[in-house]
Amino acid sequence: MDMTLDPLHAGSIKRIRQACANCRRKKTKCTGERPICLHCRRNRLACIYEPYATTIGDSNPMPPVSPTGNNPNLNNTELLQRISSIESRLAELSGRGPPQSSNNFQNFALPADQIRLPPGDHEVPQFPSLSPPPSDNSSFPPAYVLRSIVDTYFEHVHNQPYSHFQETSFRQKLQSNALPRCLILAVLSSAVRFSKNDYFIGKTQDASEKFARESWLSVLTEHLTVEDNINVHVVQTVNLLAVVDYTAGRVSAGWLKVGLAARISQDLHLMVEPDEWLPYMEQEERRRAFWSAYLIDKLISCGRSRPLVILDDDCNVQLPCDEQTFRNGDWKKTNTIGQLLNWNSEVTESPSPFALVILMASIFGRCTRYVHQNRRADEIPPWDPKSEYSAINSSLLLLESYSKIGNRPMSEILQNESQANKTFDRQEVGHLIFAHTMFHLCHCLLNHPFLVRLRLKVFGSKAPASFSARSQQVGCDHARQLMDVLRDASENGCQVESSFYAYCIAVAGGVNSLASHFEHQNAECSQSDISYYFNECLGALNRLANLWVHAGNMAVRLHQFHNMSHQFASLLDPTRLMEDLDPASQEILWSMIDYGALGADPQKKPLTPRTGISNLPSPTSFAIGSDILGNAPSRFEGGNSRGEWDNLSREGSMRGACPPVNLLGPFGPILIPSISPNRNQSNILKAMDGKQLSPWNGIISGTTAAILANTLVYPLDVVKTRLQVQIQKRELKGDGRDTIEHADYYNALDTTLHILREDGICGLYSGLNSSIFGTASMNFAYFYWSAVARSLLQSIPRLHELSEANKIVKELGLGVVGGAMAQLCTNPIAVISTRQQTRKAGEKGISMWTTMMEIVQREDGWTGLWRGLKVNLILVVNPMITYGVYQSLRGRLVSLKKGLSSLDAFLLGAISKVLATIATHPLIVAKTMLQSKPPDCRNGKPFKGFTEALAYVISNEGFFRLYKGLAPQIIKGFLVQGLMMMLKERFRDAHQKSIQGKTAPNPYSSVLAVRAAFPGPSPGPTAETGPN
Repeated sequence: MDMTLDPLHAGSIKRIRQACANCRRKKTKCTGERPICLHCRRNRLACIYEPYATTIGDSNPMPPVSPTGNNPNLNNTELLQRISSIESRLAELSGRGPPQSSNNFQNFALPADQIRLPPGDHEVPQFPSLSPPPSDNSSFPPAYVLRSIVDTYFEHVHNQPYSHFQETSFRQKLQSNALPRCLILAVLSSAVRFSKNDYFIGKTQDASEKFARESWLSVLTEHLTVEDNINVHVVQTVNLLAVVDYTAGRVSAGWLKVGLAARISQDLHLMVEPDEWLPYMEQEERRRAFWSAYLIDKLISCGRSRPLVILDDDCNVQLPCDEQTFRNGDWKKTNTIGQLLNWNSEVTESPSPFALVILMASIFGRCTRYVHQNRRADEIPPWDPKSEYSAINSSLLLLESYSKIGNRPMSEILQNESQANKTFDRQEVGHLIFAHTMFHLCHCLLNHPFLVRLRLKVFGSKAPASFSARSQQVGCDHARQLMDVLRDASENGCQVESSFYAYCIAVAGGVNSLASHFEHQNAECSQSDISYYFNECLGALNRLANLWVHAGNMAVRLHQFHNMSHQFASLLDPTRLMEDLDPASQEILWSMIDYGALGADPQKKPLTPRTGISNLPSPTSFAIGSDILGNAPSRFEGGNSRGEWDNLSREGSMRGACPPVNLLGPFGPILIPSISPNRNQSNILKAMDGKQLSPWNGIISGTTAAILANTLVYPLDVVKTRLQVQIQKRELKGDGRDTIEHADYYNALDTTLHILREDGICGLYSGLNSSIFGTASMNFAYFYWSAVARSLLQSIPRLHELSEANKIVKELGLGVVGGAMAQLCTNPIAVISTRQQTRKAGEKGISMWTTMMEIVQREDGWTGLWRGLKVNLILVVNPMITYGVYQSLRGRLVSLKKGLSSLDAFLLGAISKVLATIATHPLIVAKTMLQSKPPDCRNGKPFKGFTEALAYVISNEGFFRLYKGLAPQIIKGFLVQGLMMMLKERFRDAHQKSIQGKTAPNPYSSVLAVRAAFPGPSPGPTAETGPN
């Protein structure tokens, strides 16, 4: 028998590879348990069983043993060799695992030129294969897709801001099938939302949730329920899954995973320096896994009842090194977090960008505790140097000394970071951008008007007015600078896609929204600037919504908050600091700074509870985008630069996202936030059939609603017009008694019967065509001229540094201007419609054109088409009265009961319209008489103006005849306005239920209801002040 060993096993006899790497290195007896032996478990070491083939063979193997009969130990040698060969083969097979890998990465290999080795390494290290229990291999996409997703991860997720892996090491382990299944699935879940691969077109959200769900199940079944199978990969996995859950609106699930990752990190002693015998790259990866868990804990804990899990005092591991050192696999001594946050420490080198993020996270954690956990006001005033407020500001100043944060614009910093070819490493600068953004966010929270009020209230009149004014200015400045940082980064081609940016932008938007209603603003923070930056916040959130569900939710909440923020204009008023805010208002303000509440689904957890806070568009809402009948182009849109804000969504149009839309209502703008194609909003997208709602759609929808409403009650309109134009002549007899020459119609019922006898049912709809045309043209004209007026008003303060007037006066003034211009444009149609409604039986069937020519040829010429214009201009106050009365009555009612029922809404809307109608009815009568054919008793002589018409009615018919036709007018207004307000309240409830349930009505139905409830002034007798 040839006892020569094959080349694989030639040379000296090797030890059996049944021992783990640690036991073989320390030459101790290994118990051989898998996946972790007793020795490694006791010493908390990473237990690795290397395959036999990776360690056998020397560089200069001994020559093979040749058989010779002169060797007395031949038999023993042959026997030992055979035993060694058999045992080695067994060890090799036991290390390789099952033939079919559970990760199912067939043909997955990286090109050699893509694997960058750290300096000093001469070969790609081999990693052991893992052998988890059999699982569903269909969880993974094909190998080429997986490679694409891994590339996407390191382009869009890595260092944004969390840093879990060394890229080269991760790719090598993935190629060697040495990564656990749960980690790979978590990476896929985190990165697939950014993927452009055709494999995931239209299903990135579903794929992300599927990968996250299966990754979590893998953690539970293969690690948490298996004894001693916890390692750093589990920490990395749970960190990734926590972000996925939290940003998808599963706040509780994400919060629990954050706590789990922190506890596992502590159990693995990641908060202390790793063992020195570990490779430098692995040591740094363990540090970064811990600091990423620390960072997630600080960011997600920004909310009430969300205490921090990891405390700074427990962090004894040094801060992360710079990115280049990490990539090279070198070791570098850095400071600890305690050293860098101490003013007395000597720092010889600036911390790395990732270390800056950790330092900012530490200060941010102190901010969140100061804001959320310390709900009781400090006994020490915030302006005292010993207060926590001052201490946090001191730490922020210390951080400025390390990195010059806040002193230079981001564009200049990026230019300094650029290389010779004017490019820079996006992964490296990602941390710089994030650190600067968090710096401004901390100042926004510390100087948030609501939070400053809470701190000042306890001191009452002792609180200096200068402190609140300064904090207001500082908060406004940093909210503006925060958006400047993100805009500059995007314009320079950086990735601004981190999920936490949505919270930063929403907080800045809330500060701007509140600041817009403060009476006195510094010239450096003008109202026009605030409006511009608020619009930027909404636009940025809508773009981030293409990637993150919670960003879309924040956009909706920020818009809703802005519509009611006028109610908080007195937050920092020194004379009202002692007043208590009602619980509903406090809850709204708290929710605008609570990360979990701000990103929650607004349909499940609405911003406005069923309380006294009105959900109607506020008359104090300033313009959000003032472009006429369109979106105002921001500095982020419409260009070819790759750094525009459109990079936030990159291929957002492919994902079916809808940009924000501005609809200008009669009392202020109604902005429809963009809808991104996430799971929570898929029903809304289906309802829209994938089409965005433009301002023209809003005009058409509002006009259609007004036409339908007025068509339903048009017979009442004809009846009251007939009553208003007839004259009951009063004559004085010789004995001094008055006698009344009765007219054709006695009351509304008699008028209706007369019309039916003379003209039939068609008589009740005489002039309907012209009325419909007038209503449509009036709505269009109102939208157009309101937009023009708003645009001009916004430009004046920006050009001349003028202070804006009171918000309510301004918004009502805009409504007056829009209504007045609309009346000027459409008054001829109103005159024609009135003439057609008051024709006699033998004059029916005359067209609009014929009627117009009769007016022009017989009376005042072309100017006759504008009869009653003056009184129409006065009547534009009717909607203002309606709105003011409705809001007043609604506020009183909701203070007595929770929410409004359908009957409540109906009665409030109807009563408000009735009161407005009674107040303006004499003018309505005068206008109708002016626009109708002159009465026979005047021998065809028309009235010169509405004052003459009023005097004629009083002198010939009596004062009370100024209210003729009031009954049908009230009934008409009662029905129309009551129905509209009832629909508005019900639409809101139906929309909320539809998102949670099965149905999905038009998501903008509530907007249309508001538009119909408070329409602009409308033409002629069909609607004296609008479709009423």
